[in-house]
Amino acid sequence: MGSGLDPSLSKAQVSVVLPVRDGASTIEAAVQSVLSQQDCVFELVVVDDGSFDDTLPRLESLARNDARLIVVKQSRDGLVEALNRGLAVASAPLVARMDADDLMLPGRLSIQLAAMAKNPDWAVVGSHVHLEPPTPGMQRYVDWLNGLMSPQDLSREIYIDSPLCHPSVMFRKERVLSLGGYRDVGWAEDHDLWFRLHLAGEVMGVVPQTLHQWHDLPSRLTRTHPRYSFESMMCMKAHYLSKAFGSSMRIWGAGRDGKRMARALEGEGVEISAFVDIDPAKIGGVRRGSVPVIGPDDLNPPQPGDPIMIVMVGVIGARDDIRQTLRTLNYVEARDFICAA
Repeated sequence: MGSGLDPSLSKAQVSVVLPVRDGASTIEAAVQSVLSQQDCVFELVVVDDGSFDDTLPRLESLARNDARLIVVKQSRDGLVEALNRGLAVASAPLVARMDADDLMLPGRLSIQLAAMAKNPDWAVVGSHVHLEPPTPGMQRYVDWLNGLMSPQDLSREIYIDSPLCHPSVMFRKERVLSLGGYRDVGWAEDHDLWFRLHLAGEVMGVVPQTLHQWHDLPSRLTRTHPRYSFESMMCMKAHYLSKAFGSSMRIWGAGRDGKRMARALEGEGVEISAFVDIDPAKIGGVRRGSVPVIGPDDLNPPQPGDPIMIVMVGVIGARDDIRQTLRTLNYVEARDFICAA
């Protein structure tokens, strides 16, 4: 290891938790990218989730040659159980995440450790990522993600999409465990955790450097499992919006996404008092039975007790235009309005 650090003489500063199922084609490269990290003392906890291929023999072979690699076995209990099992085995106060089909770029662990030492109030730190291959849909998400530079950015954007790439993060284990660890509640386990940290007042940070190579393969759970679907994400956003902002809201956007959000919010007991839209054909009409559609010109500066505005327009450029319109009316983001698309 770099700088003469000997893992046999020191306790781990960070535990890397890597769940895997049937990852024989990529697991060795992923593990080696972690084991080649320098300038810190770490352990790598790999949880094999009942692989049917030869993932486990490959891991056991690697572990025989490097004491930093700890292999844990479970019987196809699923990702959330694998993550929590990894947390239970992890001996360090800091945990870094890693996926079995990704690559940890050089310096990631030492750079994130330094960021966490410099910012003791941070519960979690992410990084920017490189997407491979750069598929159009995911590249748009990565471009947005890599545009987040500060804790304020992450807090402001958390309702739009996950502001942290899960396998790129490092977090303080006790703060995550104090909120119940990972949960299987029908939507993305990582974004759910970020929401719980956010609502608990914890600070999420980011190192604005590319420290992780994220592989967007067809087999990724984010592409195949229903808990990562658009509808599941909408239910998750509605759940946490209702927890944060109460039982009455307005929605900017009377189109498909606005109506979907209204339905999800109503499922959480939220009343939608109005839709806002710029389409003259919609203004003056109603949605969801009796909810009026008004135009931006009908809006007044916010008053205490006004329902928060949920912006459900994700068209490129439109979000910033709506933000500017609302700020001109003295709306304050995260107090008077939230962007959620």
